[in-house]
Amino acid sequence: MPPQQTYQNINVVNFPDDDCNEKLQKDMEYIEPAFDSNLRRTQFLPATFNLVATIVGGGVLSLPLAFAKAGIIPSILLMIFAAVITDFSLYIICSCARRTNPGATSYMEIVKYAFGPGAEIATTSILVTYLSGVLVGFCVLLKGIFAPLAKDVLDLMGGSLGGIQETDKFDAIILFIILVLMAPLMIQRNLYALRNICYVGFSSVCFIAITIGIRAYQRNFVDAKAENIDFNIKWMASSWDDILFAFPVIVLAFLCAFNMVEVHTALVQPTRARVNSVIHISVISCFFLFVAFGLVGYFYAYNTVLGNIFLNFDPSDKLILTGRLGMGLTLMFGMPMSLLPCREAFFSLLKQIKAHRSNTLAAVAVEVPLGTDNMNEGKSLLQKSTSTTCHSASSLDYASMNESNEKLNRMETRSTCMEDDIEEMEIDMDVSVASSSGMSETRNAFVHVFVTLAFATFGYIGAVFVPGVEYVWRILGSSMGMIIAFIVPALCYLKIRGHKGVRKTTAGAFLLLVFSIVAAIICTVKAVSSS
Repeated sequence: MPPQQTYQNINVVNFPDDDCNEKLQKDMEYIEPAFDSNLRRTQFLPATFNLVATIVGGGVLSLPLAFAKAGIIPSILLMIFAAVITDFSLYIICSCARRTNPGATSYMEIVKYAFGPGAEIATTSILVTYLSGVLVGFCVLLKGIFAPLAKDVLDLMGGSLGGIQETDKFDAIILFIILVLMAPLMIQRNLYALRNICYVGFSSVCFIAITIGIRAYQRNFVDAKAENIDFNIKWMASSWDDILFAFPVIVLAFLCAFNMVEVHTALVQPTRARVNSVIHISVISCFFLFVAFGLVGYFYAYNTVLGNIFLNFDPSDKLILTGRLGMGLTLMFGMPMSLLPCREAFFSLLKQIKAHRSNTLAAVAVEVPLGTDNMNEGKSLLQKSTSTTCHSASSLDYASMNESNEKLNRMETRSTCMEDDIEEMEIDMDVSVASSSGMSETRNAFVHVFVTLAFATFGYIGAVFVPGVEYVWRILGSSMGMIIAFIVPALCYLKIRGHKGVRKTTAGAFLLLVFSIVAAIICTVKAVSSS
C-alpha cells in the first residue's frame, strides 16, 4: 500500500509514476475509429439487424433435429442457456476491444494484443479449420436442397439417366455442377457486391419458418387422420447423449463472435449502453426465431425429422419450394462468401508464421528496449528488425525508458550508417523488381486460384462422404465453435481485465472458460465417437 498524506481532511494516495500510468492505461478505453468519426455510419437499428443477419444461417435447418433428440423442454432450456452465454461472450469481446491500445477493429487484434503473435497464429489456424468445415456443411446443404429438385425436373421432362438419378452419384454430380457455376465468384478477391446476401438468408429463414408452420398445422389438424401421424411428443431427453447431441448444434446456430468487433467498429456513437442494447436485442430476436423454427420443424416431422429439414418435404411442395429456393440461392452465394475469408485467413496465417519467425530471429540478434512495437505494417525492414512484436503489454514501462534511451541512440547511429547502404541497394533492386513484376503477378494469381480450388475440393469431397449435415455442425459446434465463441473471448478478457480483481464480469468470464473447456472436450469426444 503506497504512503498516504492528509491535507485538510483529504486523503491523497501517492502512487509511483509507473504504477499510476499502468493503472490508468489499463482502465482507459480506446475506440477505433473515434467515437464521432465519419467512418462510423451504421445506426442502431441497422447495426442490430446486421448482427441478427450474421447470426442466422444454414445451421438453423438442423434445429428441428436438436428438438427431436433432446426433447422440447431441454431444447428450450439449452436455447436459453446458449443465448445467455452468447450475449455475455459478445459483451466481453467488445469490452476487450475497448481496452486494446490503440483500439481493436477485429477479433484477431484482440487475441494478438492479449497473448501475442503465437496466440494469433493458433487462433487463425482454428479459424481456417472452422471455415473449411463450414464449406463442407454448405455443400451438404446445397446437395440436399437442389438434388431433389433436379430429380423432379428430370421426371417432369421425361428424361432418364439410366437410374443414376436415384443414387448418391447423382447428388454428387449436381453439387459438382453448382460448384462449377459458382467458380467465377469463388476466385474473386472482393465480394463487396454480395455484402447484402445475409439479409436474403435471414428473410428466407423467416419465410421458411412461416411455411413450415403452415404445413405443420395442416398435417396435425387437417390431414392427421389421412396420414395416420403418431402424436407422441418428446418432452424430455431420453439420455444425456441426446443433450450432448443437441447442444453443439444450438451453440453453432448462435455463433457470431468473430463478427462482433466489426459491428462495434461501424456503430454510430458506440456508448456502452448502445452496444449492449444491440447485443441484447439481436440475441433475443435470434432466440425467439430459433425456438419457433425448431418447434414448427419438430411438430411437422416429430421423431422422423432429418438433419436438413427440407429433406422431410416433397420437392414438389410449392409452398416450401419458395423457401427452399431462397435458402438454396443464399447458400450458393454464401459459398464464395465463406471461401473468401477462409482463403484470406490461410494466406494471413502464412504471413503470420513468416513474420513471427523473422521477428523471433530479430529479437535474438538485436537487444530491443521495452515499450517499442511493430504494429504499423508500413515500417521499413530496418525498423522492423529493431522493434519487438509484443502487443500484449497494456502500458509502457516508464521506469526503464531512461535506461533505454542510450541504447536507442547507439542503435540510431548504426541505423544512419546502414541507411546509406540501403539506398544504394534500393536503386539496384528497382531494376530487378520491374523486370520480375509480371512473373510475380502470374505466380500470385496461380497460387490464389490453386488455394481456392483446394478449399472448394475439400468442401466437395467432405460433402460427398459425410452422411448428413448434422454431423458437420456437431463437430464444428463442439470443438472450434466453442473455442471461437467462448474460450478465446473468456481468456482474452481475463488477460486484459484480470487486474481489476474479482468482479461479477471477471467471475463470469472464468466460469464461462471452465464450462466451455469441459463442454468442448465432452461434446467433441461424443461427436467424433458417434460419427
